[in-house]
Amino acid sequence: MTATKSHLLSHWGELALAAAEGGSRIRISGATGAALPTADLARIGVRGLGCRTLRACPNGTATFVLDRLADGEPLPDAVAEAQRRGIAEADPTADLSGADAAVKVRLLAALLWGWDATAVRTEAGPGIDAGTAEAARAAAARGRRLRSVATASADEPLVVRVGLAETGPGDPLHALRGPEKAAVYGCPEAGDITVSGGRSSPLGAALAMVKDTLDVAGPVGSGFA
Repeated sequence: MTATKSHLLSHWGELALAAAEGGSRIRISGATGAALPTADLARIGVRGLGCRTLRACPNGTATFVLDRLADGEPLPDAVAEAQRRGIAEADPTADLSGADAAVKVRLLAALLWGWDATAVRTEAGPGIDAGTAEAARAAAARGRRLRSVATASADEPLVVRVGLAETGPGDPLHALRGPEKAAVYGCPEAGDITVSGGRSSPLGAALAMVKDTLDVAGPVGSGFA
């Protein structure tokens, strides 16, 4: 189990092969959503449901900062508060640019559709910067919320897109508060499958590692186990 993304992005196929040859399991909850079970859903929870799209806000820092900007707080203050709470990294560049969200969706898409994560390319739009505050406030004035959204589609293999997008009432990504995260698995026949909550925090990341440890170390069960 791991919460580190770099080796997953560079050695996805080799790790999968080694695990298969050794009869081992790989679990990456900590690298894809921490306490939010996005990886579990992608790996097995929506298997067989014909999901064709993935749309997610998997970075709690971005959501937290965007909501603060919408409330009129300056960007440096919003980032500093996220860092104080242990939500944002010491260097928040990947959170604000959308790079972290894109990486998480690369990994989720690899689990969902059998892609090689090392071959997935990212197309990035504008991230969160000093000019984003005006757009966040304007969206809020219309009853909408600005979000950093990463997407992937089975019909466009090996591509993940990330950028800022307005969301409206009724959209699960619109409903997020503070450092919460969400992923929407678009399944045309079964309907959208959404998982949300799991706010970013050091404790959430630690709990994800505990969950994956229990999964990897536990015996293969029988019946409902």
